[in-house]
Amino acid sequence: MSGVINTTPASKPDLSNPLLAQAEAKIESGLTPENRANYLKIVVAGMRLAMDKGPQGILASLQHSQDPVADCAKGAISLCFIMRKQAKGVMPMKAMVPAAMTLMLKALDFVDRTKMVPIGKPELDRATQIFTNQMLRLTGITRQGLQNAANRVHQIMNDPDAMAKINLKAGITRHPMAATPTPLPPS
Repeated sequence: MSGVINTTPASKPDLSNPLLAQAEAKIESGLTPENRANYLKIVVAGMRLAMDKGPQGILASLQHSQDPVADCAKGAISLCFIMRKQAKGVMPMKAMVPAAMTLMLKALDFVDRTKMVPIGKPELDRATQIFTNQMLRLTGITRQGLQNAANRVHQIMNDPDAMAKINLKAGITRHPMAATPTPLPPS
């Protein structure tokens, strides 16, 4: 990734709210090693942009928000899409989505620290719901599309023939007509 995304993860601040810290740990525990580097770059770049210009910056603008919880969710996503555009599309979505969620958690922590709104489980749940709806809307994924995909997966999982084909294609089961390898003689 290039431009604003080339940053080091050393400046990543910790969350003071234990609930938000636990949510961040859960997000990070699901990252693959190759995805973690991109994720950290996005989070650090996002934090730098959010805090840029200090009291006139993006994060400080939450003070004037009518709904800071919703603005944390929507703002984190918007910030990531702006960075993705600046990175000319080289920001991988599989790193961007968890990074946007972490940026939302950091914004919620700011809201909690500054005592704008105390952040507890109901506020985190609401922010997560807003985040999910906004992310699905911006990526063009509909709830009906998700339901159709889930139904299709359920049908395939319950069809023994379809599962046999998937297992065969994935190499989990050996093809019945495949040759048996001849063992090499000891050297």
